[in-house]
Amino acid sequence: MFPIISKISNCTDCYRCLRSCNVKAISFRAKQAKIMTDKCVLCGRCLSECPQHTKTVYSQEQAVRDWLAAGETVALSLSPSFISHFGCDAAPEVYARARALGFAVVEEMAVTGAEYLAQCQEALAKGSGRFYISSHCPVIINLVEKHFPHLLPHLLPVETPAVIHARSLRARYGEGIRVVVATACLSEMELSPEDELSAALSWQQLETLLKEADPEKTAAIDEDEPEYQLIGQRLSLSGGLQGWLVQEGVLQEEQVQALSGMRDCLETLEGLDRELVKGLRFLELMGCRDGCTTGLGLDKKGSILDKRLQMIKRQKRYQVRPMLPAGQVPYTPKVFPDRQYVPAAVDNTEVAEVLSTFKQYNRQTALNCGACGFDSCYEKAVAVVRGEAEQEMCMTYMRKRAESMAHTIVRSVPSAIIVFDKDFIIQEANPAAYEMFKPYGLKEGNALFESIDIRYMERVVDTGIGIRDKIVHYEDIDLWTRQIIVRMYDTKDMYLAIIEDITEQEKKRLELEQMKTETLEKANTVINNQMMVAQQIASLLGETTAETKITLLDLIKQFEREKELE
Repeated sequence: MFPIISKISNCTDCYRCLRSCNVKAISFRAKQAKIMTDKCVLCGRCLSECPQHTKTVYSQEQAVRDWLAAGETVALSLSPSFISHFGCDAAPEVYARARALGFAVVEEMAVTGAEYLAQCQEALAKGSGRFYISSHCPVIINLVEKHFPHLLPHLLPVETPAVIHARSLRARYGEGIRVVVATACLSEMELSPEDELSAALSWQQLETLLKEADPEKTAAIDEDEPEYQLIGQRLSLSGGLQGWLVQEGVLQEEQVQALSGMRDCLETLEGLDRELVKGLRFLELMGCRDGCTTGLGLDKKGSILDKRLQMIKRQKRYQVRPMLPAGQVPYTPKVFPDRQYVPAAVDNTEVAEVLSTFKQYNRQTALNCGACGFDSCYEKAVAVVRGEAEQEMCMTYMRKRAESMAHTIVRSVPSAIIVFDKDFIIQEANPAAYEMFKPYGLKEGNALFESIDIRYMERVVDTGIGIRDKIVHYEDIDLWTRQIIVRMYDTKDMYLAIIEDITEQEKKRLELEQMKTETLEKANTVINNQMMVAQQIASLLGETTAETKITLLDLIKQFEREKELE
């Protein structure tokens, strides 16, 4: 079971997880981060580094609840570093709450420290002077199995303390017991086989579970301190195993060294050669800085120093108590599998092509800024070819691309673009500007007032208030323009003028206005002429009407006279 769950939808392409990953076990496709499980060593750095909290730990809380509710015999195995999370003085409460929940057995795996150390001593004795690398840290086991398989013969063939404690619990309480380990180590969750450990909980998950304990039941349990001395707690701190080997006389001080933190451990394994091996018998490596006190890095309670002091305080409390004796778990040499991560082969020609898109043509001249998360441009190019990364992850590439696009846009815009300072000195101009004001001899570095009218530019410089859609006519070259003049926001004394040539539009507008004027004049003439004709027609109509009336009256009178004569 892989214990990390990714919430893909929340990824924001910051590449912080990749930068923090020492083995580069994170791929990016479609702008989403994905853990490469066959490459990941489960150090947990990506969980703590992600600002969007896109990665969480797989939870087996419900399975544990179901076992307890069903009345099964369940043991809780506490990693020694639980003190760094809960605090030294909180140990009795943790025990009481766990018992109140229904855990039949609550123990710290450190009680089998003597068993583990005895097996280490036996393995070293059987090694006949052979150089060994410690195997009590699951992260280091993952690292060697996946990335340094040639060093597998040098891993100390001893099971992890968690597995040894689980076997001890089964030896004492029966094979049917379920063992739930509470740990800060993700690798422990993955490596431990189900027949050894039934489930694994992080400190946060255990804390959530303990809060569900019935307060009345918790108060009724008078949980005393653990019965056995917890010397095994020293193993959770960097240098603890080294100190014990020297203290017990198993190895000389110059024969054993201790290192912690993924970067130091990785560099050590990369540089491990025969000369170094000849000078050492044992190398204690722990993947987390300062050991198990930091764990997943999700615990924000207190500083690393405070956590370490809590662990030391806990150790001193058990100096006079007897340790659980060794011998209950028979020693069986651990066989580590070869799980080597084999990357896909790449075509160097394709890598070179990708590098060329970054403007990085070889390893010697590559920028290697690391902003994308990879240690080198070449490593990034290889990942792109393998489909594990995207070209857009390169900040330099994207900046140059954006600058190139912006430059292309500025050069292609038909409008004149002029950048000038408070003294009206031309800082930059596009080809359209030089062409538009060619008659004036516009040149970069010259003063604008030597070339063109700057009345409105002066207004913007004086007031700081931009001008938009201002129509300016340069009569001597018959140029009509529409201008936008503003102060640039990113600089205090730089100004931008965008000048559009609207000569054709303006000429058409003037022609249209002239046509309108002429049309109106013609219309007025026609109207006046029509009025004169109408008046003449009216006058003629009036005269003919009067004559017609006189004629008709004369005819009537004539008819009346004729009628009288009859």
